[in-house]
Amino acid sequence: MAGDWRSFYFHRGPLFVGSEKSFEEAVYAAFGAPFDGTSSYRPGSRFAPTQLRIVSEYLELPRESLISLCDLGDLPPTNSVEAMLRRVGEAVEKICEADKIPVILGGEHTVTLASASSMKGVDSLIIFDAHLDLRSEFMDTRVNHTTWLRRLLERRDFRRVIVIGARAYVDEEEEFAEEKGVDVVSSREAFFNFGQSIRKVESLINDAEEVYLSIDIDVLDPGCAPGVGNPEPGGLSPIQLFTLIELVSERLELRGIDVVEVNPLFDNGLAAANAVYAVYRALLASATRSS
Repeated sequence: MAGDWRSFYFHRGPLFVGSEKSFEEAVYAAFGAPFDGTSSYRPGSRFAPTQLRIVSEYLELPRESLISLCDLGDLPPTNSVEAMLRRVGEAVEKICEADKIPVILGGEHTVTLASASSMKGVDSLIIFDAHLDLRSEFMDTRVNHTTWLRRLLERRDFRRVIVIGARAYVDEEEEFAEEKGVDVVSSREAFFNFGQSIRKVESLINDAEEVYLSIDIDVLDPGCAPGVGNPEPGGLSPIQLFTLIELVSERLELRGIDVVEVNPLFDNGLAAANAVYAVYRALLASATRSS
C-alpha cells in the first residue's frame, strides 16, 4: 500500500449506515472485504458489502448520528485466500495504527482470521455463529470458512473465546473447543431459556475487557435470514441476537467488529437488513458506552 494507503480501496455506491465522516474525524472505519473464495455450499457473499450499504441507506436507524463512522470502500476482489488475508490484515493494522476501530463488511468468515489476527490488545473474542469453525481441515484445505477459528487459536491466545448460537459442529470441533477453553452458548439454550442465556453470557464476560466481535449472520434461524452461505435450522431470533450484541457492546470495550456470510443471491435483502441492524446496535451501544 504505497503512498496514501486509503487509495487502495474503492467505493461502490452508497456509504454504510449513511456515514459522511472523514477518516480523520471518525471513531469507526468501515471497509468491505468482498471474498467468498472458499465457500463450500452457496457462494455469493462477495456481493454482500454492496448489499449491506444499499440496505443501510433505507433502514430507519434511530440515533445513527451518534455513530462516528467513515466508509473507506471495498478492498479489490480476489479469489486468492493468501491475497485476501494479507490485504485485510494490512487494512486492519492501518486503521488501528490511526487509533480507529475497524468495521469489516464480509465476505465469508475466513475474513475474520486476518482481521482478528491483526488486532493488538484484544483479550476476548465473541462470535455469533451457527457453526464452531474449528475443523482441522475441510475439502483438502487448512484455511477456509470452516477452519478459520482453529487456525486463529493456534496462533494466539485470548482470555475469553465465546461462540453464541452454535448448533452445527462435528466431534473434532467439540473436542478442540474443550481443549482450548472455548465457551459455547447454543441456540437451543437461548430458545428454551433466553434469560438464563443472558445470565450465562454476563458471567462469561465478567473478566473480559477489550473485545473483537464477529457476527456470522447464519447464527439467525434461516426463516429470519435465508440469504446465507450455509443455512442451519434452529437459530436465534433477531431480537435475541440484538439483545446479546448490545449486552456485550455495553459491557466491554469494542475494539473491532465484522459481519460475514450474508449472501444476497438467496433472499430479498432480509439477511442483509438483519446484519446491518446487528452492526448498528453494536456500534450504537459502544458509542453510548464511550460517551
